[in-house]
Amino acid sequence: MSKVIQETSATGSKRLARRGAFTLIELSIVVFILAILMAVSLPNFVRSYNAAVLNETARSFATLCQLARIQAVSQQKNATLHIDLERQVFWISQSVRNEDGSQEEQSLKVTELSNRVAVVAAVRQDQSPSTENEVEINFYPNGTCDPVYVILRGTERGNGLCALIDPITIQATIYPVK
Repeated sequence: MSKVIQETSATGSKRLARRGAFTLIELSIVVFILAILMAVSLPNFVRSYNAAVLNETARSFATLCQLARIQAVSQQKNATLHIDLERQVFWISQSVRNEDGSQEEQSLKVTELSNRVAVVAAVRQDQSPSTENEVEINFYPNGTCDPVYVILRGTERGNGLCALIDPITIQATIYPVK
């Protein structure tokens, strides 16, 4: 193993040149500090992500209501938004006439929920609350719908939203629930 000897210009003395590297202790301290920062910030990141998924699901429900309204008005036929509480799925269907003259329900748009969000309740306000696993909201050719609200829960404790659909304007009001 050869040693590199360097002569300094100021004193004229000879000394061993050190390579500019980090020691194992310095690297360990940096890794330890990074681990602490990750441990502190990761739970906040996960909470923020879960809240964003919950908000996006509520907006997606409101968008599906608008799509069902547009479909009903443009086709001049009722469209139905189905909410399946057991399978955690939303979908829009509309009856279509086949070539042989028979009527058939056609699914237009299906939205599956993230496993981070659950539909806890879907209630049509013009009916008494039921324990059915599927709720159907009708959208009419005049641009109105059945009055409905949906309660969504996120995986975070106490994190929930209620999406209330105005039956005349089909505008969604989304607000937090406990």
